Amino acid sequence: MQAEFKIAIVGSGPAGLSAAGHCAALGIPHILLEGQNHLADTIYKYQKGKHVMAEPAILGLRSPLSFAAGSRESILSQWSREVASLGIQIQHDAQVVGITGSKGNFQIELASSELVSAE
Repeated sequence: MQAEFKIAIVGSGPAGLSAAGHCAALGIPHILLEGQNHLADTIYKYQKGKHVMAEPAILGLRSPLSFAAGSRESILSQWSREVASLGIQIQHDAQVVGITGSKGNFQIELASSELVSAE
């Protein structure tokens, strides 16, 4: 995986997945840094079978990933398929411990001591 990106996104919750999905759809060099070995850690930690709400229904979400009410398992499974099909560049086990720099030249330090550069 390349070490320099136009955009780095921290966290693969709904907002991070949406941002990364837009980057992938637009062909923008990006990296989605997720500290765990799975997507959406908050939802992942819900009890098995927990119903996840998609509220408010009137909010026009603008994401290439779908989000509808359903079980924890069905939502995570759908997102995993969509991440793969969209070509989202994701790095799991990438816990961010520091961000330095300024516009156009950020350095993101991971717990593994790896550095990721992004504009």
